[in-house]
Amino acid sequence: MHTRRTPRAARALGLAAAGLSFALYAQTVGLTPGLYEFTITTDIQLPPDMAAKMPPQALAMMQKPNVTQHCISQGDVDHVSQEISQGRNNQPESCTVTEHSISGSEVRFTTQCQHHTAHFEGSFAGDSFKGTVVSTGDKGQNVTAKIAARRIGDCSK
Repeated sequence: MHTRRTPRAARALGLAAAGLSFALYAQTVGLTPGLYEFTITTDIQLPPDMAAKMPPQALAMMQKPNVTQHCISQGDVDHVSQEISQGRNNQPESCTVTEHSISGSEVRFTTQCQHHTAHFEGSFAGDSFKGTVVSTGDKGQNVTAKIAARRIGDCSK
């Protein structure tokens, strides 16, 4: 049972890092509020001992593109802006942002946590976003999540 959670945790780690990167920098790079469609493609590399304990179809299923829609309100953008201006972030206490840069629409950061390191690089345009999160776990698991998001309209009330 523990080995089944490991790949799920690896994918969750990649998705969490992706969500964090999006949230932290939305205001800074001028993202327009609205309804966004996100496509996340995940590549998970497990050490041989972990991979051997897992059904091949489970890993294949986790690596299929995940398409979701999320509403990003002006309140969400304003909250993130306040967090950034006060020098705070949404990282768990066990994580530290070790690198952080914004240049025009390009964003980069690295987060070091107790059991993994995640590096994000991405770019924002007013109504779209794309980026890559590469996360390396302390047990040899590697997750690469490619994220593409585009505004598809206004949020429903």
